[in-house]
Amino acid sequence: MIRSAYATLLFATVSTLGACATDQADSTTGGGGKADGSAPTIRFADDWSESVSGDLLAGSPVRVSYDLDRLPDCRGSSGGSEVWGASGFASFDGGAPVAFEISHLVNGVVKPVTAQLEIPAGTSSAELWFSSTNIWGCNAYDSNMGANYKFAVHHSAGGAVLSFDADWTESQSEALHAGDAVVVHYDPSRLEQCQASSGGHAGWGITAHYTVDGGTEKTLMVSRADGSTVVAADPTLSIPRGHDLAMWFSASSIYGCNAYDSNMNANYHYTIE
Repeated sequence: MIRSAYATLLFATVSTLGACATDQADSTTGGGGKADGSAPTIRFADDWSESVSGDLLAGSPVRVSYDLDRLPDCRGSSGGSEVWGASGFASFDGGAPVAFEISHLVNGVVKPVTAQLEIPAGTSSAELWFSSTNIWGCNAYDSNMGANYKFAVHHSAGGAVLSFDADWTESQSEALHAGDAVVVHYDPSRLEQCQASSGGHAGWGITAHYTVDGGTEKTLMVSRADGSTVVAADPTLSIPRGHDLAMWFSASSIYGCNAYDSNMNANYHYTIE
C-alpha cells in the first residue's frame, strides 16, 4: 500500500535542498563514526512499518535505512540516466533540520544508501522525515502525514552532559563526580562572530578552558570542522578530583578574530561531588 504523506510547510521548504542523487558508489553517508553495523539502526520498510534495533543514545551515532519504494513519485530519466534523488531530514529536540542522503546515483541508476548521523549530546528526542525530487521540480514527501517520525533518545549511564545551547542557556544533566566521563556540548552559534572559511574549509574553531579549584588551566576542543563550517564536537572530559569545576570558552579564526564566552567574566562553575 502506498500512502500519500506531506511535510508541514516549514519542513517542506527545507526538504527541497540537496535531494538529487549524485554519481557515487558509497553505501553509507552521514556525520561520522564507524559504519560497521554497531550503531543502532532505524529502518523504514516498504510496507510502511518503522523499527529500531538497539537504543538511540545521546552523543552517539545512529544509522538510518530507508526503502526508496516509500517514495515512488518524482521518478524520471533523461539521456539514459535517472534524474531524481531522495534525502532524509532529522531534527533533534525540535532544532534546525539536518539533511542527509538516502540515495546515490550509480551508473545512471538511483540506489539506496544507509545514512549515519551523530545524535548531539543532551538530546532527548529525534524526528525524521524524507523527500524525493527531480530535475523538473517535482517534490514528494514521507513525513508521517506531516507529524514526522518521532523517536526517544536515551542517555548513557556513568557521566553527565554539560550543555551550552544556542539560546544562551546552560544545563547539567546530572551530578559530577571525580573520574566521571562528562560530555561537553557547546553550540558554535554562541561564538559565531568568529566564523570564517577559506577554500571551502572551516577557518575557525572553539576551545573550552577549564580549571579545578583554581588550579592549572587545561583546554579541550569543543568544535570540529564540517566542510566550510564547524559543528559541536561533543568531547568527553574526565573530571579530576576537587570541588569546583570552572569553564569558559574562546573562539579564534585564521583572520585573527578572537571572542569569548565566560559568563560575563565570572566563568561557568559546577560542583564536583
